[in-house]
Amino acid sequence: MPKRSAVDAQVTQLSLFEIPSLPQPAPKLASPEDLSPDSTLDTARWWYKLQLESAGHPPNTVAAYTNDLAVLHAQVGTKPLRAITERDINAFLESAKRKSTRKRRLTSAREFFSYVIGTKKILTTDPTQAFYPERINLKTPVPLFEAERTKLLDAAKEDGPRSFLLVYLLLELGFNRTELLNVRRQHIDLTDPDAPVVYISYDDPRWRHKERRLLADSRLTEAYNRLEPIGDEERLFPVLPQSINASLHRLVRLAGLQRVITPQTLRDTFGVEQARQGKSEEELLAVLGLASDPRNLDSVRRYVKLAQPPSEVIRENS
Repeated sequence: MPKRSAVDAQVTQLSLFEIPSLPQPAPKLASPEDLSPDSTLDTARWWYKLQLESAGHPPNTVAAYTNDLAVLHAQVGTKPLRAITERDINAFLESAKRKSTRKRRLTSAREFFSYVIGTKKILTTDPTQAFYPERINLKTPVPLFEAERTKLLDAAKEDGPRSFLLVYLLLELGFNRTELLNVRRQHIDLTDPDAPVVYISYDDPRWRHKERRLLADSRLTEAYNRLEPIGDEERLFPVLPQSINASLHRLVRLAGLQRVITPQTLRDTFGVEQARQGKSEEELLAVLGLASDPRNLDSVRRYVKLAQPPSEVIRENS
């Protein structure tokens, strides 16, 4: 059967949390072992929600998945699981106006049917199989020029060691914002002050593939040794996520740079610089802590392309 993508249609979008007007999961069986092909989506959804929670998924992820399934439940009603068809899934996706919502709905439905087919083994056919996620185009990276990098690092150094470390970890080691917020003192090995090693670790086992060890230089050691503890003494940046963006915005102004620069801008700059130094696509994925999937490969291929030397333009003699 050919792959199909959903089509736009008007609808009210879902929030990430339970909506009182939508059907809510309700237990109707004594045990999840009693689930069968004749169970309704409403019943299976309740047990699926418990499974997500017990697996340690964040509350917003659980809410997003179960809210999406609530929309599908409102559409199919009391139809048993075995009777949910590709037509039902197509209508479920078509009722979303935004491409990002359709993509999330397909993920929610696909993960649910993976649960009832792979984990519970009560179905053998996946009605979501004929659909593919619509491509959401990546934003083109706009990395910093060398002069801009120097100005930003100089302004951060003048502002203080914590500001310097914020810019350094993003720009020179390719941290993302979450990793920056999670870095702790025990993650920095200063055994060799000229070549310190920074560990990026994740408490959630689902993200262990992102863990890596990065070699820094003496600039990190110098700034780290000048740090004065604040708040949570273990975390280098005991602040809220939005505070990282605000701090960076302030440093950009201090550096006199007239452009929008975000933590992702610095990470993109790092990626391009690593590509310029000769790292392959797979090496870029590894140093950035990215899984080898089509979207991430697209990202690092853009870095490789931007790292190429400029093409010579031949001009006629005037």
